[in-house]
Amino acid sequence: MKNFCSKILILFLFLALSAPVFSQTLGREEIEAQIIEQIKVLTKKQIEPLGGGEIEVKILNMPQGDITTKNKTTIKVESNTNGFLSRDLKRVSIYDGETFVKSFPISVNTLVYKDVLCAINPITREQNISRSNTAIKRAQIGEYIGQTIDTNPKSALVASRNIPKGSPVLKSYVKSKPDVLKDSTINIVFESMGNLRITIDGKALKEGSIGDNILVKSSKYNKVYRAVVSNKNEATVKI
Repeated sequence: MKNFCSKILILFLFLALSAPVFSQTLGREEIEAQIIEQIKVLTKKQIEPLGGGEIEVKILNMPQGDITTKNKTTIKVESNTNGFLSRDLKRVSIYDGETFVKSFPISVNTLVYKDVLCAINPITREQNISRSNTAIKRAQIGEYIGQTIDTNPKSALVASRNIPKGSPVLKSYVKSKPDVLKDSTINIVFESMGNLRITIDGKALKEGSIGDNILVKSSKYNKVYRAVVSNKNEATVKI
């Protein structure tokens, strides 16, 4: 019996000593996939308050080679900024369980795709934004997060700068269409304290919306007046 117990003990010791030590090996593609997934999760949190979009991550300088650890391999991706950057330098840290192994930098290009208002023809400054020169199209907007227009405008807009064909129409590229355009023919209304109103033809020397002060010039008398835009293509002079 004693010999039998000794043999069992020796067998267990042999099995314990001959059992393979746990290790984990991650290939380059698997490492890259984990890094990309972490970047996507972080990017989604960053851009959702700004309108969101479909995310694609491209790593431009992924190191070659596998990583082998004795314990579970942990990968952590960190950025130097809390905000979203379409082009960023991030640091990847590798851990063997909880033990730091190494870190390396990677250059990342994060692309964001979304259906937004785009110029389907070249749009010149002061040109109306309309369905004839714009359309909702899928575009890469990583550089313009929070600046795009996602629906066809409900109010009249004009371009505040030239917009190339195919480019997203950004909020900073447009402005509300004024009720009176510069150099346009308008009605100049002369209004007295007793509500006497006389209307003559004239020209706006400056653009403006209702309530704005502009200069106008009468066509008949060739005189310049300071007026208030009171309606579309109309300005009122108090007398």
